[in-house]
Amino acid sequence: MADILFWPPFPNRERLYDQLFRAVWHFLPFLDKIDRPIFPYAGDDYLLIDVPQTLNLANVFLNRDYDPAIADYAKRFQGKVQVIRHDGALAPDTVKNLYGIVVWYAAVAPLNADARDIAERTGCQVAWADPALVQQETLEMVKFALGLQPKEEIDRLLSNSVYLFFEHLKRWHGKPMSVFGNGPTLQQVVEQKFDPGPTLRTVCNSTISDAVALAHLKPEILFAGDPVQHGGASLYAGRFREDLTKALMADDNRVFITQLGYVPYFKLVVPEAAHRRIIGVGNQRGGDFNVDLTEKFFSTATANIFTMLVLPVAFTISKSVDIYGCDGQSFSKAAQPWGHANEDDYMGKMAVTHRLHPAFWKRDFAEELISYYGDMDEIILAAEKKGVRVRSITPSYVPALAKGLRRGISLLSAASSPAFRTHSVCERAHPPYRLAAVFSLTRAARA
Repeated sequence: MADILFWPPFPNRERLYDQLFRAVWHFLPFLDKIDRPIFPYAGDDYLLIDVPQTLNLANVFLNRDYDPAIADYAKRFQGKVQVIRHDGALAPDTVKNLYGIVVWYAAVAPLNADARDIAERTGCQVAWADPALVQQETLEMVKFALGLQPKEEIDRLLSNSVYLFFEHLKRWHGKPMSVFGNGPTLQQVVEQKFDPGPTLRTVCNSTISDAVALAHLKPEILFAGDPVQHGGASLYAGRFREDLTKALMADDNRVFITQLGYVPYFKLVVPEAAHRRIIGVGNQRGGDFNVDLTEKFFSTATANIFTMLVLPVAFTISKSVDIYGCDGQSFSKAAQPWGHANEDDYMGKMAVTHRLHPAFWKRDFAEELISYYGDMDEIILAAEKKGVRVRSITPSYVPALAKGLRRGISLLSAASSPAFRTHSVCERAHPPYRLAAVFSLTRAARA
């Protein structure tokens, strides 16, 4: 059992409640490992704070941008949360049993120095988790919370996922696959009721929340693993988890594959009857892409679900992989966010994540696009060297898939649209498997 200190001291109740309810979600799977989450408070209205009431009536205090389920989870923290008056110094008792410090506001250098000083004196960890300044604030918190687990429990989590993957692989192995991204052309696949044929089918991310797409595509494998959109504390993430639960419970053969560290969170919200259909894959930075998880059960860490999870699993299962809805983006629009199927609905629902995680959206979309194109080049080349046939069935700006489209068969009318034909100029100038070299952005340099 250990304490967690939130730093710096909170100036008002709004900031306090914001971090308190984030903490409820982030630490919920590991609550039995925590003695006290400690929140120093420097506001003048300290006497108005009633922690038991706040936790018991969390639905009153919880911002509407949060997953409403957090209001119920908050009750489990009764007797643990401490809000202490801060008058300029921390009592020795506050720091004697620290696991770590969560720096929730990092805009003032002297306060950051105080956090480092406490960490040096106590030997505890520091999580830099200012949602306004730290782009991967949620990921940092998940990693920080996961560290509460002893090594043997992490090993058990991994070995369970390995076992479950091999169990499901028995019925998957060798089947031709259709893998679906959630780019704009996926909407055409669904609206035109295109039949991918007798293939093992996978979908990812927001498609899991699309009942019409699920009804048409009938996927057996679902993928997701974004810290903010799927593993975060927002209303959007909460709704996604509800939709994931519905999708898993609707088909006893459906399996959900995510990053290993998110498995404890998804098991919190998915009924126990489906826990054997939740698999976590670890990842590591750098090195070559692993396209056979039966040899090494980890993937290469990238910033995209397709290159980090979907394709490594698909290439492990099958020697014939057809790709749909993996559109990429024109270089002329590289600085803009990528398009999605059902774009208006998607962006409307995503607005809450922009408010709750503002730093996450301060991104270099052009660099992400180039990194993604380079990663797609490398992972498809690695798969082809292993004898996998990869085809892009829908049109794509991704150079490696544009090449695959020529080898395969374009089955949608959009494939002949001028917008996609113009991409061939770039492809002739920069053959797909040389794109990373052209932009001097190797995966090792980006990691």
